[in-house]
Amino acid sequence: MSERRYGEEEVREIFSLATTGDARDHALSGDSGGMTLEELQRIGQEAGTEPARGSAAPVRHSLGLPIGVSRVVDLPRAPTDREWERLVAEARTTFGTQGRERTSGSLREWSVGNLHLSIEPTDNGERLRLSTLRDDAVILNGFAVVMGGVSVLMGSVVAIASNPVKSLAVLGMFGGVSLLSYGANFVRQPKWARERERQMEALAEYAVQLLSDS
Repeated sequence: MSERRYGEEEVREIFSLATTGDARDHALSGDSGGMTLEELQRIGQEAGTEPARGSAAPVRHSLGLPIGVSRVVDLPRAPTDREWERLVAEARTTFGTQGRERTSGSLREWSVGNLHLSIEPTDNGERLRLSTLRDDAVILNGFAVVMGGVSVLMGSVVAIASNPVKSLAVLGMFGGVSLLSYGANFVRQPKWARERERQMEALAEYAVQLLSDS
């Protein structure tokens, strides 16, 4: 069987759909000339029109460090009960935790702490939303700010009441605690954010593939 080739009109239709999401109401038909599917895929990849794997929402930051990540991806269709169970099972494996499920009408959600996975209805169909926030990082950054303020305040009080040498010691003590708190987040948060982004991208790809198979 010869490889199917797409005519000029079909090529325009395919790239219109890939770049704008709009398609005219007519079926694509074969053509003796034109381009093969492999050629179309290669051109699409070079032009940046390959299928999206979900868009990463802006990362939430605190004192310049990432504390929350999320991802949203449009789904081919709503999952069946069985497909939802498979998606939840994959999420449990990916994040290494059981979590809890909740269903309210057409909204399905799985969560554990501040980590959330949900299937939401949209004007054009369904979408998958993944989000997480690291509470302890927020608290640690807040503690660092407080201790930094205390170091300045106490250092000033001691300097006025006694002498500059003691004020420097106080400043160093409280300031050191502040720097250690921030430093802990500085080391761990970027790695945590990259790992969560990787996990969310993989899960989004799994969901799209799962709902595209049938």
